[in-house]
Amino acid sequence: MNKLREFRKHTGLTQKQLAEKLGISESYYSQIENNKRRLSLRTALNITTILDLMPTDIFLLDSFAKCQE
Repeated sequence: MNKLREFRKHTGLTQKQLAEKLGISESYYSQIENNKRRLSLRTALNITTILDLMPTDIFLLDSFAKCQE
């Protein structure tokens, strides 16, 4: 989820701030960003709303990058 980290940092939010907006713990959010926990569809949609993204911004860019390697 490196793209997720990039999008979050671009908006100027910390992990703690985004986690609070999502209603989850900072630890849980950190695990999502570090690929230690799967991102649920509900959380993904909430993230896209908060960061003003399209769902494809989160899912397709990472998948596309892996295909290019």
